[in-house]
Amino acid sequence: MYIRKMQERDLSDVCKLAIQLGYQVTLTDVATRFKEIQSLDGYALFVAQVDTNKVIGYVQINYETKTLLAGSKADIAALVVDEGHRGQRVGSKLVAAAEEWAKQQNVEMIRVRSNVKRTDAHRFYLREGYELSKISNIFVKSVNLSITEEKIDMPTKKRAASIKTLERST
Repeated sequence: MYIRKMQERDLSDVCKLAIQLGYQVTLTDVATRFKEIQSLDGYALFVAQVDTNKVIGYVQINYETKTLLAGSKADIAALVVDEGHRGQRVGSKLVAAAEEWAKQQNVEMIRVRSNVKRTDAHRFYLREGYELSKISNIFVKSVNLSITEEKIDMPTKKRAASIKTLERST
């Protein structure tokens, strides 16, 4: 197994990995976004590949500029390892590649956001030397009205469920 930069030929495997983790994406979605960000300076995409040319994991890390309140940082936006290859240090090697890229960008820290239900991922990041800094809520709102109804439908259902949950707790 070795780590290398993601290429267009990897996108089918990458899409399958994302779906395995529960993301609702299509190959067209992934390919369009890959073409948009692959050559930008503020992004890095790495894959873990086995000898059979199959991609068994990937990581995306993004550079985030300084703000008035914090120095520059990088954000691990995605880390996915195939279910059949977890526990084999694939994630560790992908994170190491992302960290090396971040060092080259001279960032002060790397941040990872992980869903509260992904307890295995939390243990992984702690083993990798990351510290839990805070627990927060993330609020989203669609602002591009040209997005198709299918893409808006799922967040709308989630928002309705969230509102019902909040109403029950008050």
